Amino acid sequence: MLKKNLTIKWAGLWACLFPGITLVQGQTIPPKAFLVCGDTKVLIVDYVQSKDSIPAVIWEWDAKTAADLPEAEKPKFRTMDDCKSIENGRRLLVSSSSGAVAVIDIATKKIDFRADVPNAHSIALLPGNFLAAAASTHKAGNMLMLFDLKKGNKPIYTDTLYSAHGAVWNAGHDRLYALGYKVLREYKQAGEKLELVQKWAIPGIGGHELMMAPGGQHLFMTEHHGAWKFDIKAAKFEKIAGFPDAENIKSLGQDKSGQYIYTVPEESWWTFHVRFLNPLRAFAFPGLHVYKARWFWH
Repeated sequence: MLKKNLTIKWAGLWACLFPGITLVQGQTIPPKAFLVCGDTKVLIVDYVQSKDSIPAVIWEWDAKTAADLPEAEKPKFRTMDDCKSIENGRRLLVSSSSGAVAVIDIATKKIDFRADVPNAHSIALLPGNFLAAAASTHKAGNMLMLFDLKKGNKPIYTDTLYSAHGAVWNAGHDRLYALGYKVLREYKQAGEKLELVQKWAIPGIGGHELMMAPGGQHLFMTEHHGAWKFDIKAAKFEKIAGFPDAENIKSLGQDKSGQYIYTVPEESWWTFHVRFLNPLRAFAFPGLHVYKARWFWH
């Protein structure tokens, strides 16, 4: 009992001293951590404690062993392709190209929300507990879907978007950005709908990754031939200075220090490594078909 009380007191003290840091079963998620998703798994990795090419995995969610995921639903989470931390690191948004999205509580690993999304490729949380999901190429997909987390797992609004791959909410501009095969779109919330504000042709085809850059004034975007930075105010795409461009980059992000995190396929659509730039590092995940990796935001 004494040990338990000391643990609780230490947890409370830690939360006061470091208010942005999530506690997971007595273990802290450090200020510098990152997410990795692929196959049936989502991982949280401690960047600082990782040594050489060996990642220090401190948290794992696996659809195969998720206690509150019905057996009939587990195949829908066999190809995890996006993962984002929300609510100061309390929960995760995840998507799977096998046909579903979910909101997962990090501390309990419980699924707070789950919905079918054909060939899901990305998700974003909007104000008012709305969730936007990008449904890519599929006979029932090629659209942007909007869910009200308070009203169940059926979409309340959809808009056609061929090969939808990216969904990002920009809190500073109160806008949702969505990426398709040849187009980047900007939406605003209009009650239980999304209203298209403007759109831009992307410099290339096969739009894939869409992620907010630090500061909220730019978006990172990748397409079949390379990576770009989009200036929202100037509505202009530019190449990313100093970034090692490549084809089919699956994920790309940057923290406030300027360090990049990214994934590039090694075989077909997957990789076994998560790479970093400024400074340069790489971590190996030999047993996982990694699709995306993202900084963990507290």
